[in-house]
Amino acid sequence: MTTAMAARNTARVDGHPGVKVLMVAQYAFAAWYAACVYLALAQAAHLAGHWYLPSWGDTSTADVDVSGGWTWAAPVTITVAMAPLVAWVSLFVSSAVFLIRGASGSRRLTFALIGSSVLMLLVIVVTLTPPGIGLSGWLSD
Repeated sequence: MTTAMAARNTARVDGHPGVKVLMVAQYAFAAWYAACVYLALAQAAHLAGHWYLPSWGDTSTADVDVSGGWTWAAPVTITVAMAPLVAWVSLFVSSAVFLIRGASGSRRLTFALIGSSVLMLLVIVVTLTPPGIGLSGWLSD
């Protein structure tokens, strides 16, 4: 019976590769989103000649094609536009995993899942602020 319990405990700790993949994907998406926001702000600074928070229909870049000749235009625009949806779905999935999985498994895995969920919540908050909405509108303009 002791051998069966030891095998069960080992399988329980190592048996959550999906949770690890989810957390890595959340951390990677948050980093990619931050890089895309930086690239969009750098493009706005390049077009306007100074750093600022662009918005849809602003005067600094009104008569300039935002994505013309910009290699990163498509990935940045898609990421910034789809970030709220991806973050909400990711937050929902991680909440469901946390509720279904409960407190089983390692403590480190639980804290990492909470940390990645907080990052997704931060992405949601940033995308829904007026500057985040303005940047998304500016890119899709």
